[in-house]
Order: sequence, then C-alpha cells, then structure tokens
Amino acid sequence: MNRIMRVCWLLSPFVIFQVGVPRVATATEEIKRSNADLYYFSPEEAKQALGRFGIPVASSGYRFASDVPEAIKTQMREDLSFIGGIHGSTTSPLHKKIFGAVEGSIYSYFFDSRVTEIGMSDCGGGMAVACVSPIMGPSTMWLTDNFVRFSHPQIARLMVVFHEARHTESRNFNWPHASCPIPFNDDQGREKKSIWTGATLAGEPGCDETPFGSYGSSVIMLKNIQKFCTNCTDKVKMDAGLYADDQLGRIVDSSAHAQIENDSYR
Repeated sequence: MNRIMRVCWLLSPFVIFQVGVPRVATATEEIKRSNADLYYFSPEEAKQALGRFGIPVASSGYRFASDVPEAIKTQMREDLSFIGGIHGSTTSPLHKKIFGAVEGSIYSYFFDSRVTEIGMSDCGGGMAVACVSPIMGPSTMWLTDNFVRFSHPQIARLMVVFHEARHTESRNFNWPHASCPIPFNDDQGREKKSIWTGATLAGEPGCDETPFGSYGSSVIMLKNIQKFCTNCTDKVKMDAGLYADDQLGRIVDSSAHAQIENDSYR
C-alpha cells in the first residue's frame, strides 16, 4: 500500500485542515518513498502546497487520528510531556532564533502551534519512519510502523517528531531536503547510513544545505539540550549528543555545517 489514502482511510476519509476549512485527500495525491528513513517532497511541491493551502493559522494543539494505536498515543504523550518539562541554563544564538530559550514550554509551543493531526501511514513505503506531506495538508504528521519497530531512546523519537514539525512551515516552503552526495562517507571513509534504520544515504534526499531546515534545527535543539539542560539525566544528555552528531553529518553544505559547529559545538 503505497498511497497514503489507501493505508489510512479506505473506510473513513481523513480530513485535512486548510486554514480552518476541512478538505478530503484525493486519490491522485500520493507521497514519495525514500530508501533511507524519511519521506521526501520537492521544492516545487512545497510551492504548490503553499498556493493551495496558504499559510495555516497557528494550531492550538494536535489530535490523534483514529488509526493510531493506544500504545503509540501513550508513548507520544509521554515523550512530549518529557520535553515540555525541560529547563535550560542558557541557549545558543541559532537555537534562540529557531526555537527561543532551552525551555520546555517553548518546545511545547513550537510543536503544538504547528501540528494539528498525528496519524499512521507507510509514508510511501520503504524505510520511512515519519513524514509531513505538504501537498496533502502541511499541518499533519504521519508516523509509520518503522517509528515503533526500531528501538531508539526517547530523545531520538523527539528528534524525529520535531524534525517533522519543522516541515510544517509553509512560510518556509516546508524546508525541503537536499540530496546526499554520491559517495557519502564519513571522516574515516565509511559509508554513511541512517542511524534510525541502517539504510544507506548516498543519493537519497536525506540531507540539508542550511542550518535552519529539519536536520539543522534538530542538531541545534539536541546539542543545546546536551549542553544546557539543567534537569536532564546524564543518559539523556549523552543520547542528545550522539544523535546531534549523527544528524550534523547530513548538513552537506560546508558553510551551513560551519555555522552549526560555531553555534552549538563551541
């Protein structure tokens, strides 16, 4: 089942909100597959979505679609409750620009003001773990079975959902990704793979060329939590640093990479 409407709503069509006006996804709209770990969309599709939906008004929170299992609902609520309780001593300049302070209430507002709905899909199939499909409604986040099938720490799950929350930003054309280079190796010459699924990344649309997109903002958020969270355990800080370092490797523009290092790694 590679079409999102086939996966989720054969029996009851899913309503997507267009600046307060409900719209039903059509059978011609499908989402694209990546062999790596996340669904992708093109800049052209983001522009089309902006023309269709405009810039959505800020949400007052999210709701779960009826197909989301109770276990995932519970896990998601616990994860968002955890990050909503974070306190930080200070913040880096880029973190302040993207999010604000390292503070749970700030993170909660960032998520709740962007995501209106969380549902289940295969996000086009492949190894995707989550997606936002702007052309089908920019404020809806979809999770796949891979999101729960792979075992990752709580901060890694939050990395994914805040990555997707960044993709809801229609005013920024939803921050489309760049293709990873071919070959795509680390400093030791090893082939880079998804930390989530283990899939290869070379040639996949799983990289960024800006510090402000979904990967860059995730790095900045996690690195600030690692460095400045005052009520996080050592384990949470260690995990935040580990996943931040991995995601930094997906920033393939040298200038953007240096911006993040100078902001969050000094």
